[in-house]
Amino acid sequence: MSRLIDACGGRARRRGFSLVELMVGMALGLIASAAAGAAFLNAHAAYLATTDRVLIEERGQRALAILSMLLRQSGWPGEPASGMAGTALPVVSGADNCGQPAMAAAPACARAAVGQSDALLVRFSGSGLPAAPAQPDDTMTDCSGYPVAASAAGTEASAGYVAENLLYVAAGADGVPQLLCRYPARRNGLIDGNGWTSGALVRGVESLQLRYGLDLDQDGRPERFETASAIASQGDAAWQRVVAVQLAIAVRGDRPGSATPVRASATDTPALPGTAAADLPPAAPAQAGTARRVFVAAVRLRNAPRCQETLC
Repeated sequence: MSRLIDACGGRARRRGFSLVELMVGMALGLIASAAAGAAFLNAHAAYLATTDRVLIEERGQRALAILSMLLRQSGWPGEPASGMAGTALPVVSGADNCGQPAMAAAPACARAAVGQSDALLVRFSGSGLPAAPAQPDDTMTDCSGYPVAASAAGTEASAGYVAENLLYVAAGADGVPQLLCRYPARRNGLIDGNGWTSGALVRGVESLQLRYGLDLDQDGRPERFETASAIASQGDAAWQRVVAVQLAIAVRGDRPGSATPVRASATDTPALPGTAAADLPPAAPAQAGTARRVFVAAVRLRNAPRCQETLC
């Protein structure tokens, strides 16, 4: 308000803003509010995109950790039970583009998989208490997170191994693909050999691709990496020559529009021909604009079938 002095009576009088001043002030206020709102929305969108990328990183690293742990445990304690040589099942086997897989020497597939994903089957035993081998000592676990004992409770183990874990990709109830695992059912915490249980491990896994390293000259090192179909065409005995496995996992986020350029990190690997990463299909058109990242690893099998008292 401005204060004016009346020339005659010396009395002060007050007046308000003019209409022009009021309109200018309101316009400036609206401009400032719009700028603040736009800045808030941009900051919120950047925050959501960042959290989505962090979520993808956590999912990818967790999936790699689970798969790597199971592969390193495969074949423990090193050889199937005595008397089963010649009928021993492979400690690691798989199937390409395998949907609704079933337990078999190698996974049996009922249909094509989500994202052309492969299935992986690993077999191993755990570690039990000295006085009670069927009681796990909590040093080894399967994909369920439960400990695995050195022997099964009241039943013979499959091909001399207590646990079989079958990993595959399928869509959840909401249509989002996820990494699942089928593992032995338990009663009172002990594997009883009476069925299987499936559980989701990692959400957002679009595709899982695998290649298997074959040791052709028995020097303990893989000469080449083949798909499961190529190994199966060579006969069941070819699985016994697998000494390493390549993993490639495509993981997506939850928020459409979160795909922004991300600086390559040390875990990013070019999709070289003949590798598991090169077998990954492109992202589905429906997921355009959603953040997606590929995670890769190569795992050496510690307990390859021909290893006995020493690690390969």
